[in-house]
Amino acid sequence: MKTAVIGTGYVGLIQAVGLAHLGFKVIAYDIDISKINALKRGNPPIYEKGLKELLHQNRERLFFTTSVEDLKDSEVIFVCVGTPQDSQGKANLNFVFSAVENLKPLLMGKEIVVLKSTVPVGTNRKVQQLLGDKAFVVSNPEFLREGIAVEDFFNPERVVLGFSENHPEWVREKMFNLYRFFLKKNIPFVVTNWESAELIKYASNTFLAMKISFINELARLSEKVGADIKEIARGMGLDSRIGNKFLNAGIGWGGSCFPKDVSALIWQFKEWGIEPKLPKVTKEINDEQIPWFLNKIKKHYGGNLNGKTFALLGLAFKPYTDDLRESPSLKLAELLIQEGAFVKGYDYVEGTRENVKKLVELKASTRHSYGLIVYDDLNTAVKGVDGIIIAVEYKEWNRENWKEFSKLVRNKAIFDGRNILERILVKKLVKEGWHYEGVGVNI
Repeated sequence: MKTAVIGTGYVGLIQAVGLAHLGFKVIAYDIDISKINALKRGNPPIYEKGLKELLHQNRERLFFTTSVEDLKDSEVIFVCVGTPQDSQGKANLNFVFSAVENLKPLLMGKEIVVLKSTVPVGTNRKVQQLLGDKAFVVSNPEFLREGIAVEDFFNPERVVLGFSENHPEWVREKMFNLYRFFLKKNIPFVVTNWESAELIKYASNTFLAMKISFINELARLSEKVGADIKEIARGMGLDSRIGNKFLNAGIGWGGSCFPKDVSALIWQFKEWGIEPKLPKVTKEINDEQIPWFLNKIKKHYGGNLNGKTFALLGLAFKPYTDDLRESPSLKLAELLIQEGAFVKGYDYVEGTRENVKKLVELKASTRHSYGLIVYDDLNTAVKGVDGIIIAVEYKEWNRENWKEFSKLVRNKAIFDGRNILERILVKKLVKEGWHYEGVGVNI
């Protein structure tokens, strides 16, 4: 079966490489020439564990192109383009409809066009109306987690497929045949209509964001009353009806999905005349979390951060990715700089460091100067600082040489924005003279 993928970002590239590894011939199309040229050389433009190796292993079944004409004769075509939020918070569907318009002249009436992009309710129906009898549209939202996206592709917790009630049976059969690898692994399939499939994705992401916002707000109360949010989360998570995932208090959620999907769901409620109370407060709590954490830092220094220097550990929006979109760490850096502080950044992922360096260059060119410097060496980043801020939850921070850090820093203060340092280590550091603050924890 000849397949095609439109868009070679996080979703599209994983889909293309994953399908190739399952034995399918895949043509991956993108308008970005530099990205396609890099992929032809075997260099993925994004960092994901295992992706580069899979790209090399399956190069004989992978073809990268900037010519949409090369997609002709593909049987199943996956649309994996971005749907960023616009200035109002709505999902911008320009990339989706542009991709479909460019594809339409190539279609012969027997192709399946699969929307993997996260799109608002009604989008699949609109795309089908646009294509008419030229193709059959299927909704197949992605649920990849950046950092472990390759693993998620091969071991999904579910596969969601949305069909039209007017689709012939062979459309379903072809999709099941394409995904037979997952059927053989007894992965649950949710087979439904377009609208349900579209909402499943938004509902899932918003619910997870809501769990994080809830535990973060509870962390604020915990600090006031002397409770420990980590113990509270553990006690809650042992209840099978709740579960322990997404109950880690910190400086809030970010990334390429949660912010735009929560905002887009809020708009979908409004468009149907419903007040989106839970999604709205979920977003509001998250918007408050970084300023709340900044105030904790300011309080330690008497309310004045002017001239202070901080090591910011972790720069992307989560561990093991180079994605900077809506990074809470970088938002915190911006606020620190506005307070007159200097920030020395470090991340374990080289691609993240390089991406932030480019971002800093861009900001410096528009502001004449910018108070963030990224270092490739952790010890250099820590040297001479007035405080260490942990902004991304790498477990590796626990294995670093904190005894060496104590010699390098100017002021022994740790602000753990992810509660990632283990309790035994924290107690040891406090005994050695470090000041430690987490989010809602009681040391």
